Amino acid sequence: MTYAHGPVHSWDLRYAGTDRLFPAEPDEALVEFAAGLQAGRALDLGAGEGRNSLWLARRGWKVTAVDLSQVALERLDAAAAKEHLVVRTVVADMEEYLARGEHFDLVVIANIHPVPTKRAEILEGAASAVGPGGHLFLVGHHLDSLGRAGPPGPERLYVEDNLKDAFPGLQVLRLERRQRRVGDGAVPLLDVVAWAVRSLREEGSQ
Repeated sequence: MTYAHGPVHSWDLRYAGTDRLFPAEPDEALVEFAAGLQAGRALDLGAGEGRNSLWLARRGWKVTAVDLSQVALERLDAAAAKEHLVVRTVVADMEEYLARGEHFDLVVIANIHPVPTKRAEILEGAASAVGPGGHLFLVGHHLDSLGRAGPPGPERLYVEDNLKDAFPGLQVLRLERRQRRVGDGAVPLLDVVAWAVRSLREEGSQ
């Protein structure tokens, strides 16, 4: 694990307060879209305890998992070691990490809800991290899930129109509202899902 300098983050306190903060299963839409891809280099932004990172690593991806919480990434490291998987974990702010300019075959942004003043910069940075022929996956809580899931502020939730032009340089293949249930008899939650690709035919690509 590599570390960014700074104080203990508030997310560490949230993760430390429970054995597991989020479900262990990967996002259903990610499984649907990425299952047929050839494994390469993947970046999981806001990876948390690693449900998507671990699923990708099991399928042969070389995963870099970035999160502000050292506690969450230590759990990811332990889970990866138990399965003899290799996942590179980095404690860092997403914007700072994206500024390094690395490129990946798949960039995952799952259930990250930046404040509006930060959203465009983060999503544009994530799009820039997608290499030629690579894909970007985003899932987040829909505005219509306000009060049932996600942040309490409506301005941080997603609607489809938020994302139509959010990924410069990428072609958006899917952008849709999806319903899912969490637990037996639970009230359905609504997500926004985006799946985008960068053309292979870019200047400098081979």
